[in-house]
Amino acid sequence: MGITCEDMIDIAIRAGSIVLENGGETYRTEGIVNKIAAALGAKTSSSFVTPTVIQFSYTDDNDHYHSAIRRITKRGVNLDKISLIDELTRRIEKKQKTYEPRVIESLLSRIENSPVYKKPLVLFAAALSSFCFAFMFGGSLAEACAAFMIGFILRLFLLFSQKRLFGSFSSSLLSGAISSVLTEIVFLLGFIPSTEVTLISVLMQVVPGLAIVNAIRDIIEGDLVSGAARLLDAFMVAAGLSVGAVAGLFVFKGSFQEELARELGKSMADAASSAVEPSAQALGAAIVGEKAGFVSLLVASLVAALWGGGASGFSSVYLHSKPLDILLGALCGAVGWFVFTLTGGEGASSYLAGAFTVAVLSELLGALLKTPATVYLLPGLLPLVPGGGMFLTMRSAVNGFMEEAASYAYTTLFAAGSIALGIALASSGRRLLMQFRLFSRAGLSRY
Repeated sequence: MGITCEDMIDIAIRAGSIVLENGGETYRTEGIVNKIAAALGAKTSSSFVTPTVIQFSYTDDNDHYHSAIRRITKRGVNLDKISLIDELTRRIEKKQKTYEPRVIESLLSRIENSPVYKKPLVLFAAALSSFCFAFMFGGSLAEACAAFMIGFILRLFLLFSQKRLFGSFSSSLLSGAISSVLTEIVFLLGFIPSTEVTLISVLMQVVPGLAIVNAIRDIIEGDLVSGAARLLDAFMVAAGLSVGAVAGLFVFKGSFQEELARELGKSMADAASSAVEPSAQALGAAIVGEKAGFVSLLVASLVAALWGGGASGFSSVYLHSKPLDILLGALCGAVGWFVFTLTGGEGASSYLAGAFTVAVLSELLGALLKTPATVYLLPGLLPLVPGGGMFLTMRSAVNGFMEEAASYAYTTLFAAGSIALGIALASSGRRLLMQFRLFSRAGLSRY
């Protein structure tokens, strides 16, 4: 049975829709649609994809044009489905017209209905990711346990909101508010010394890491419209989280102001004590630090890598990666956070080094295992995403500390820019290597 016009359009757009609905990049969606069309016999094909629309047209052997458009209304994250569509595309390219359209449609249905992790496992993994984030940010056991409990409740709400089809901004607003109010309650009950680490650790579940990563990769591949749209989406999600998180500050405004005053007083006391430290003592500490500093830093970086890997690995569960990819995603997160910590743990250079390391490792794993690099890049970058900076900026601004808010905003933007640059460098290197391989195969490497 031959491939009809309806078969061609349905298979190509359906495959692209699965990728886009489950967190795939725009350029990847366009590539999959065009590759499938070419393999099934299209003379020429063209696709234009945005985060909400797929447009596809092709010409048959008689130079007749056929086109279709599909609106994308459902968006989520399932990294395993992206991998499965990528694998199916390679199989279609290999068999080309010998593949029966009904067989392809059956495989697409199987991918669409592929099982996801059970809700109890997703809830537990999300809570554990918040637990690991708390230790990663230097929190205590009490703060980590509080993050575990609140993270569990937050993920329960997110599973509930998926069925109710809340908009991304509304969901982010409510997520921030729920996390903030629950953290303030735990603080008032005396279980944690402050709210900052616990709240940021919980919010790391919902920071717009996927939108940021996809926006950067789309822009690198030349899809400027889609990249800009995804950046705007990331900004709206971050704004919703920040505004929602501030709700807890208004509900418990008195307790928060007392907490903030204590934090500022402690910072000033620490600064004063360091200022009057005897110079001889400082000199002695510097000498000892030179001898043991690197070893201490190495050990601290290894411990931090353990928590970073745990945060990335458990996050991969609610991102619905397959078991092997969960382990590799955890590896990327651990290595990236190790490099970040080893290079100082702050500043543009540390973010750049960490992001570049994760991106290179993701590209290598993707090429080796024939899997989209995004499957490893997204969980690997989560520990580096400056979610805390977004919240601290909004918190300071709401309470009138404008200089502090400006400082946090500057640091956060600089960190985000450094992460983007690290991803861009790694992706550009991959593209250059691919071009070199193409030239080499054509016997043109000398040029």
